[in-house]
Amino acid sequence: MVEFIIVLPFLLLVLFAIVELSRAFLTFNIVTTAAREGARTGVVTDPFSPTPAVTRINAVLSSANLAPTSVSVVCAAPCQADSPVTATVSVTFQTVVPAFLPMLGSLTLTQSATMRYE
Repeated sequence: MVEFIIVLPFLLLVLFAIVELSRAFLTFNIVTTAAREGARTGVVTDPFSPTPAVTRINAVLSSANLAPTSVSVVCAAPCQADSPVTATVSVTFQTVVPAFLPMLGSLTLTQSATMRYE
């Protein structure tokens, strides 16, 4: 019983760390997907307009209950065939158990995707 009481805090820390890092990895993958979707929408919009791409990014993030910190979709001027379109998305990740894992209290996850304008 004494050994269990000594080991229990360490086991709980490992358990909470695994759960929170898994959530952070999932959030990062969703941010990556949102950036890709935004870039893809931006490259097929004729003429180029960032509004549909930003709408698509917000739709992907809202389907996962995430609120973006910042979203931008830009095309290098002049925006013509083969010009790079870059979508950048930032989301703040909040841990569920900040008392146990203060190092994961608040992380800003940023991802960007670049595709050629079609």
